[in-house]
Amino acid sequence: MDWYYAANGQQVGPIPENQLDELVRNGTVEGTTLVWRDGLTEWQPLQTVRPTGAVPPLPPLPVPGQGSLKMATATSVCAECQRSFPQSEMVVLNRSWVCEQCKPIFVQRMKEGVGPSGGQLWRFKRQLVCRPGASLPDRCVKCNVPTHGSRMKRQLYWHPSLVYLLILVNLLVYVIVAMIVRKRATLQVGVCAAHRKRRLLIIAGSWLTALAGMALIFYGLSNNQGGLSLIGLIAFLGAIIVGAVLGPLVSAVKIDNEYVWVKGVCREYLETLPEWSGPA
Repeated sequence: MDWYYAANGQQVGPIPENQLDELVRNGTVEGTTLVWRDGLTEWQPLQTVRPTGAVPPLPPLPVPGQGSLKMATATSVCAECQRSFPQSEMVVLNRSWVCEQCKPIFVQRMKEGVGPSGGQLWRFKRQLVCRPGASLPDRCVKCNVPTHGSRMKRQLYWHPSLVYLLILVNLLVYVIVAMIVRKRATLQVGVCAAHRKRRLLIIAGSWLTALAGMALIFYGLSNNQGGLSLIGLIAFLGAIIVGAVLGPLVSAVKIDNEYVWVKGVCREYLETLPEWSGPA
Protein backbone atom coordinates (compact mmCIF):
# COMPACT_ATOMS: atom_id res chain seq x y z
CA MET A 1 0.00 0.00 0.00
CA ASP A 2 1.40 3.41 -1.00
CA TRP A 3 0.98 6.55 1.08
CA TYR A 4 1.25 10.30 0.52
CA TYR A 5 2.04 12.82 3.26
CA ALA A 6 2.16 16.61 3.53
CA ALA A 7 5.47 18.36 4.27
CA ASN A 8 6.02 22.14 4.15
CA GLY A 9 2.72 22.60 2.37
CA GLN A 10 3.62 20.13 -0.41
CA GLN A 11 2.50 16.60 -1.25
CA VAL A 12 5.21 13.95 -0.93
CA GLY A 13 4.87 10.42 -2.31
CA PRO A 14 3.90 7.85 -3.17
CA ILE A 15 5.96 5.92 -0.63
CA PRO A 16 5.54 2.28 0.47
CA GLU A 17 4.29 1.51 3.97
CA ASN A 18 7.71 0.39 5.24
CA GLN A 19 9.11 3.78 4.19
CA LEU A 20 6.30 5.52 6.05
CA ASP A 21 7.21 3.48 9.13
CA GLU A 22 10.81 4.70 8.86
CA LEU A 23 9.69 8.32 8.50
CA VAL A 24 7.56 7.94 11.63
CA ARG A 25 10.51 6.48 13.52
CA ASN A 26 12.89 9.29 12.63
CA GLY A 27 10.33 11.98 13.32
CA THR A 28 9.82 13.24 9.76
CA VAL A 29 6.17 12.11 9.86
CA GLU A 30 4.27 12.62 13.12
CA GLY A 31 0.85 11.63 14.33
CA THR A 32 -0.54 15.03 13.33
CA THR A 33 0.94 14.87 9.80
CA LEU A 34 -1.73 14.82 7.10
CA VAL A 35 -1.64 11.63 5.01
CA TRP A 36 -3.65 10.05 2.22
CA ARG A 37 -3.90 6.65 0.51
CA ASP A 38 -6.32 4.86 -1.79
CA GLY A 39 -9.59 4.31 0.06
CA LEU A 40 -9.53 7.59 1.98
CA THR A 41 -11.98 10.28 0.92
CA GLU A 42 -9.76 13.13 2.19
CA TRP A 43 -6.44 13.91 3.83
CA GLN A 44 -6.39 13.05 7.53
CA PRO A 45 -3.85 13.04 10.38
CA LEU A 46 -1.83 9.83 10.51
CA GLN A 47 -2.92 9.14 14.09
CA THR A 48 -6.52 9.13 12.87
CA VAL A 49 -6.15 6.66 9.99
CA ARG A 50 -3.45 4.47 11.52
CA PRO A 51 -2.42 4.18 15.16
CA THR A 52 1.24 5.09 15.66
CA GLY A 53 1.60 1.88 17.66
CA ALA A 54 1.29 -0.02 14.38
CA VAL A 55 4.82 1.08 13.44
CA PRO A 56 7.25 -1.85 13.91
CA PRO A 57 9.79 -1.19 16.66
CA LEU A 58 13.42 -0.47 15.88
CA PRO A 59 16.13 -3.04 16.53
CA PRO A 60 17.39 -2.66 20.11
CA LEU A 61 19.86 0.20 20.49
CA PRO A 62 23.20 -0.33 22.21
CA VAL A 63 23.28 0.20 25.94
CA PRO A 64 26.61 1.47 27.33
CA GLY A 65 28.45 -1.13 29.35
CA GLN A 66 26.41 -4.09 28.14
CA GLY A 67 28.07 -7.01 26.36
CA SER A 68 30.68 -5.64 23.96
CA LEU A 69 30.96 -9.14 22.46
CA LYS A 70 27.24 -9.21 21.75
CA MET A 71 27.50 -5.75 20.22
CA ALA A 72 30.28 -6.93 17.94
CA THR A 73 28.31 -9.90 16.60
CA ALA A 74 24.81 -8.37 16.37
CA THR A 75 23.76 -6.97 12.99
CA SER A 76 21.23 -4.36 11.89
CA VAL A 77 19.99 -2.94 8.61
CA CYS A 78 21.15 0.53 7.58
CA ALA A 79 18.17 2.89 7.33
CA GLU A 80 19.74 4.54 4.27
CA CYS A 81 21.13 1.77 2.04
CA GLN A 82 19.15 -1.15 3.54
CA ARG A 83 22.27 -3.38 3.81
CA SER A 84 23.15 -5.40 6.90
CA PHE A 85 26.22 -4.51 8.97
CA PRO A 86 27.60 -5.47 12.38
CA GLN A 87 26.34 -2.96 14.91
CA SER A 88 29.94 -2.31 15.92
CA GLU A 89 30.42 -0.73 12.46
CA MET A 90 27.28 1.43 12.66
CA VAL A 91 26.04 4.52 14.48
CA VAL A 92 22.62 5.44 15.81
CA LEU A 93 21.22 8.66 14.39
CA ASN A 94 17.74 9.92 15.15
CA ARG A 95 16.71 6.49 16.47
CA SER A 96 17.92 4.71 13.31
CA TRP A 97 20.90 2.45 12.63
CA VAL A 98 23.16 3.94 9.92
CA CYS A 99 26.36 2.52 8.42
CA GLU A 100 29.51 4.65 8.36
CA GLN A 101 29.35 5.08 4.57
CA CYS A 102 25.80 6.43 4.68
CA LYS A 103 26.32 8.63 7.74
CA PRO A 104 27.02 11.87 5.77
CA ILE A 105 24.01 11.23 3.50
CA PHE A 106 21.72 10.50 6.44
CA VAL A 107 22.84 13.63 8.31
CA GLN A 108 22.19 15.74 5.21
CA ARG A 109 18.71 14.25 4.87
CA MET A 110 18.00 15.09 8.51
CA LYS A 111 19.02 18.69 7.82
CA GLU A 112 16.74 18.77 4.76
CA GLY A 113 13.85 17.31 6.76
CA VAL A 114 13.40 14.24 4.57
CA GLY A 115 13.58 10.57 5.39
CA PRO A 116 16.20 8.04 4.31
CA SER A 117 16.14 6.62 0.80
CA GLY A 118 16.02 3.02 2.03
CA GLY A 119 13.09 1.16 0.54
CA GLN A 120 12.98 3.39 -2.55
CA LEU A 121 16.31 2.82 -4.31
CA TRP A 122 17.98 -0.36 -5.58
CA ARG A 123 20.51 -1.44 -8.21
CA PHE A 124 19.82 -3.90 -11.01
CA LYS A 125 22.92 -4.76 -13.05
CA ARG A 126 24.01 -1.32 -14.34
CA GLN A 127 20.66 0.31 -13.67
CA LEU A 128 19.13 2.18 -10.77
CA VAL A 129 15.63 1.10 -9.76
CA CYS A 130 13.44 3.50 -7.83
CA ARG A 131 9.87 4.49 -7.25
CA PRO A 132 8.47 7.43 -9.23
CA GLY A 133 9.12 10.61 -7.32
CA ALA A 134 11.80 9.00 -5.14
CA SER A 135 14.29 11.35 -3.48
CA LEU A 136 17.75 10.35 -4.73
CA PRO A 137 20.74 10.57 -2.37
CA ASP A 138 22.71 13.81 -2.17
CA ARG A 139 25.43 12.47 -4.49
CA CYS A 140 26.26 13.03 -8.15
CA VAL A 141 24.80 10.26 -10.30
CA LYS A 142 27.76 10.54 -12.69
CA CYS A 143 30.72 10.43 -10.26
CA ASN A 144 29.23 9.78 -6.78
CA VAL A 145 30.75 12.89 -5.13
CA PRO A 146 28.61 14.83 -2.61
CA THR A 147 26.45 17.49 -4.28
CA HIS A 148 25.58 19.46 -1.12
CA GLY A 149 21.91 19.66 -2.02
CA SER A 150 22.42 20.50 -5.72
CA ARG A 151 19.79 18.58 -7.70
CA MET A 152 18.18 18.81 -11.12
CA LYS A 153 14.57 17.92 -11.82
CA ARG A 154 14.45 15.34 -14.61
CA GLN A 155 11.29 14.28 -16.45
CA LEU A 156 11.81 10.76 -17.82
CA TYR A 157 9.70 9.17 -20.56
CA TRP A 158 9.46 5.57 -21.80
CA HIS A 159 7.33 3.47 -24.11
CA PRO A 160 7.57 -0.20 -25.23
CA SER A 161 10.22 -0.90 -27.86
CA LEU A 162 7.64 -2.29 -30.31
CA VAL A 163 6.26 1.22 -30.76
CA TYR A 164 9.45 2.12 -32.65
CA LEU A 165 8.32 -0.18 -35.47
CA LEU A 166 5.69 2.41 -36.33
CA ILE A 167 8.50 4.63 -37.67
CA LEU A 168 8.65 2.22 -40.64
CA VAL A 169 4.98 2.91 -41.28
CA ASN A 170 4.82 6.66 -40.75
CA LEU A 171 6.80 9.01 -38.54
CA LEU A 172 3.72 11.04 -37.61
CA VAL A 173 1.84 7.89 -36.61
CA TYR A 174 4.78 6.88 -34.40
CA VAL A 175 4.86 10.28 -32.68
CA ILE A 176 1.12 10.20 -31.97
CA VAL A 177 1.10 6.64 -30.63
CA ALA A 178 4.28 7.19 -28.59
CA MET A 179 2.76 10.24 -26.86
CA ILE A 180 -0.39 8.26 -26.05
CA VAL A 181 1.21 5.11 -24.62
CA ARG A 182 4.34 6.58 -23.03
CA LYS A 183 4.82 6.56 -19.28
CA ARG A 184 6.67 9.26 -17.39
CA ALA A 185 8.33 9.76 -14.05
CA THR A 186 9.91 12.75 -12.33
CA LEU A 187 13.18 12.43 -10.41
CA GLN A 188 15.29 14.92 -8.48
CA VAL A 189 18.82 13.94 -9.58
CA GLY A 190 21.97 14.95 -7.72
CA VAL A 191 24.55 16.55 -10.02
CA CYS A 192 27.96 17.95 -9.09
CA ALA A 193 29.20 21.28 -10.47
CA ALA A 194 31.66 19.62 -12.87
CA HIS A 195 29.05 17.40 -14.56
CA ARG A 196 26.51 20.21 -14.60
CA LYS A 197 29.04 22.32 -16.52
CA ARG A 198 29.92 19.41 -18.83
CA ARG A 199 26.26 18.92 -19.68
CA LEU A 200 25.81 22.60 -20.53
CA LEU A 201 28.86 22.52 -22.80
CA ILE A 202 27.54 19.44 -24.63
CA ILE A 203 24.12 21.02 -25.14
CA ALA A 204 25.58 24.35 -26.27
CA GLY A 205 28.07 22.64 -28.61
CA SER A 206 25.35 20.47 -30.13
CA TRP A 207 23.10 23.45 -30.80
CA LEU A 208 25.88 25.51 -32.35
CA THR A 209 27.02 22.61 -34.55
CA ALA A 210 23.46 21.89 -35.65
CA LEU A 211 22.88 25.54 -36.57
CA ALA A 212 26.19 25.67 -38.44
CA GLY A 213 25.23 22.48 -40.27
CA MET A 214 21.89 23.95 -41.32
CA ALA A 215 23.64 27.09 -42.55
CA LEU A 216 26.00 24.98 -44.68
CA ILE A 217 23.10 22.99 -46.10
CA PHE A 218 21.22 26.10 -47.25
CA TYR A 219 24.36 27.83 -48.47
CA GLY A 220 25.42 24.78 -50.47
CA LEU A 221 21.96 24.36 -52.00
CA SER A 222 21.70 28.02 -52.97
CA ASN A 223 25.17 27.99 -54.58
CA ASN A 224 24.98 24.56 -56.23
CA GLN A 225 27.70 23.16 -53.96
CA GLY A 226 26.43 19.68 -53.16
CA GLY A 227 29.58 18.70 -51.24
CA LEU A 228 29.15 21.62 -48.85
CA SER A 229 25.51 20.69 -48.30
CA LEU A 230 26.52 17.10 -47.56
CA ILE A 231 29.07 18.28 -44.96
CA GLY A 232 26.36 20.44 -43.40
CA LEU A 233 23.94 17.51 -43.29
CA ILE A 234 26.53 15.27 -41.60
CA ALA A 235 27.31 18.00 -39.06
CA PHE A 236 23.61 18.54 -38.38
CA LEU A 237 22.81 14.86 -37.86
CA GLY A 238 25.98 14.31 -35.81
CA ALA A 239 25.08 17.18 -33.51
CA ILE A 240 21.61 15.75 -32.93
CA ILE A 241 23.00 12.29 -32.14
CA VAL A 242 25.71 13.60 -29.79
CA GLY A 243 23.22 15.83 -27.99
CA ALA A 244 20.69 13.00 -27.63
CA VAL A 245 23.27 10.49 -26.35
CA LEU A 246 25.50 12.65 -24.14
CA GLY A 247 23.14 15.46 -23.15
CA PRO A 248 20.74 13.64 -20.80
CA LEU A 249 22.06 12.94 -17.31
CA VAL A 250 20.00 9.76 -17.00
CA SER A 251 17.35 8.05 -19.10
CA ALA A 252 14.59 5.55 -18.47
CA VAL A 253 15.03 1.91 -19.47
CA LYS A 254 11.52 1.03 -18.31
CA ILE A 255 8.70 2.66 -16.36
CA ASP A 256 5.67 0.92 -14.91
CA ASN A 257 3.05 1.92 -12.35
CA GLU A 258 5.34 1.25 -9.38
CA TYR A 259 8.99 1.46 -10.44
CA VAL A 260 11.42 3.23 -12.76
CA TRP A 261 14.55 1.59 -14.22
CA VAL A 262 17.21 4.22 -14.94
CA LYS A 263 20.49 4.03 -16.86
CA GLY A 264 23.38 6.47 -16.91
CA VAL A 265 24.26 6.17 -13.20
CA CYS A 266 27.92 5.51 -12.35
CA ARG A 267 29.10 2.21 -10.87
CA GLU A 268 30.31 3.78 -7.58
CA TYR A 269 26.85 5.24 -6.99
CA LEU A 270 25.09 1.96 -7.72
CA GLU A 271 27.38 -0.01 -5.40
CA THR A 272 26.01 1.89 -2.40
CA LEU A 273 22.48 0.59 -3.10
CA PRO A 274 20.93 -2.77 -2.18
CA GLU A 275 20.47 -5.37 -4.93
CA TRP A 276 17.09 -5.38 -6.66
CA SER A 277 15.19 -8.60 -6.10
CA GLY A 278 11.90 -7.73 -7.73
CA PRO A 279 10.68 -8.34 -11.31
CA ALA A 280 13.09 -7.35 -14.11
